[in-house]
Amino acid sequence: MQIHTIPVLDALREPKNCAFCVMHDKLERDAIQFILGPAYMEDDVRMETNKVGFCKRHLDAMYAEQNRLGLGLMLHTYFQRQNADLNNIVKGRIPATFFGKDKSATISRLKEHLKKTHDSCYVCRKVENTFARYIDTFFYIRDRGGDDARLISAQKGYCVPHFIDLLEAAEKLGRGKREKFLDEILPAQMARFAEMESDLEWFTLKFDFRNADEPWKNSKDALPRAIEMLGGQ
Repeated sequence: MQIHTIPVLDALREPKNCAFCVMHDKLERDAIQFILGPAYMEDDVRMETNKVGFCKRHLDAMYAEQNRLGLGLMLHTYFQRQNADLNNIVKGRIPATFFGKDKSATISRLKEHLKKTHDSCYVCRKVENTFARYIDTFFYIRDRGGDDARLISAQKGYCVPHFIDLLEAAEKLGRGKREKFLDEILPAQMARFAEMESDLEWFTLKFDFRNADEPWKNSKDALPRAIEMLGGQ
């Protein structure tokens, strides 16, 4: 076992969940703990967060961590940077002048700048950079064979977003390796889809009064599992 394989192998040992959801969730939690720890006092980190900002989901996650001072300091300097950038675009125009003959060009620059910063996130970027390496490590473990590779063979499928990630990574393989990989991964994935369909069907049938006394089987939590499968954990 090598150090860079440990997070991937730990996730592959999870019995039920999509292994990549487990990896992604841990990366997010680690990134949020990092940014709300001593890192928010480091100039290079703050310069990056001032430039990149945060998405709504990760802002909510950081707010839930209760480190209001750390989050407040980061957002304060973020807005300092934003105000400086916006003032540079507007160039100190008073409203009457701002909505003058060159308003279209100024509005376009404002929209472009705000959309660029709104669509970026420091946590997302930090997570995705590491997650891409986890995908590579997954294929490294598979190619190496042995007991670790058998953990991959034992997987019961993946959520749709991460299955797409695997298919995109598989496209980069040579033709023979790509076909072999699909032969290995598709049966479990298709079985997971079929099981989800069956569980959802029985979940809906349980609302028929004629089935009121029938057991739920594996369908009682079918809705949250279906949502998790479609969107990730």
